[in-house]
Amino acid sequence: MAQDDNEPPTMRGSPPEPTETTQQAQTYETFPHPERHSGAKAGAEGAAEEKPTSKPSVQDAFQSIKSDDFFSLHKIPCARQGLMTGIGAGAVVGAGRYITGGRIPKAANWAFGTFFISSIIQWEYCRAQRAKEYASVARMVEIMSQKASERAAKEAEAARLKQEKERQELAKKSWYKLW
Repeated sequence: MAQDDNEPPTMRGSPPEPTETTQQAQTYETFPHPERHSGAKAGAEGAAEEKPTSKPSVQDAFQSIKSDDFFSLHKIPCARQGLMTGIGAGAVVGAGRYITGGRIPKAANWAFGTFFISSIIQWEYCRAQRAKEYASVARMVEIMSQKASERAAKEAEAARLKQEKERQELAKKSWYKLW
């Protein structure tokens, strides 16, 4: 059943009732018809182009950041290692700058700069190591599958040779038996 463009999308089915495990009802997202967002309108009037959407702005990027993103930062690969390295290096350089006679704001600037740079360097190093590890694992999988196919080919060849040998032995036997 097609809807007009003026009507809001309808929900398909009803959401389940809350159970003992869920304290409140879950929210379900409804999706509009794909022909409305495919770039062209379908209908009797022909295919008229919709105006394209504008490029995302910096404000859109900041609005897309949620507070949960900061609470799940530790789940990002290499983030913990990079941040811990940055914190340690920043603390050492900041304290060293303060001890050598720098004022607190200057020592804090040095500490933050060191934190930022060392975090990025450690992050990139860790990502490169992970990429290298993934490549080596992929190569190992490739080698193991190649060895398995070679092993299967050798077994098939051995079975073929065994059958050939049995056929030759049967051909050498005489078809009659005297006693």
